[in-house]
Amino acid sequence: MSESAGLQFVVLYAFEAMQKVDVVCLAALSDPERRLLLPCLVRMALCFPADQSQARAQDEKLILRLLSGVEAVNSIMALLSIDFHALEQDARKEQHKAGGYNGESILLSQLQNGLTLDDPLKRLRLVLSELLTIMNKVMSNQSLLVACTDLQMLLQVQ
Repeated sequence: MSESAGLQFVVLYAFEAMQKVDVVCLAALSDPERRLLLPCLVRMALCFPADQSQARAQDEKLILRLLSGVEAVNSIMALLSIDFHALEQDARKEQHKAGGYNGESILLSQLQNGLTLDDPLKRLRLVLSELLTIMNKVMSNQSLLVACTDLQMLLQVQ
């Protein structure tokens, strides 16, 4: 395994440990190996387990201990807490209204306090709104003059 370029895929034994929910094996993984599994580990920690045994409770504590020192976990948790169903409904409404539509974006109307992008949901709404606008312009063969849009400002913030 080449560590010089960093891991870009989940190694087989890490995948097997996730599949078997072998928390001890997951704890033995190196940081780069475990980093690729962070979204899965966060999801495991957030979900209410069907198994209420003492062993499962110990496994959950170990998972939380593994996640406690990783800075990216907070961002992942914020993304996992987004109501994607409501976001998808708003995006679909905006797509259907796009034809003869001159009003405010449904996705952007949900943003409160202007366009401060400290919230992952606000970022996703802005990106979706801009993508739908670009898609509509491409479909109607309008020229794409994407000068200094909110999307570009968002990308510069990242």
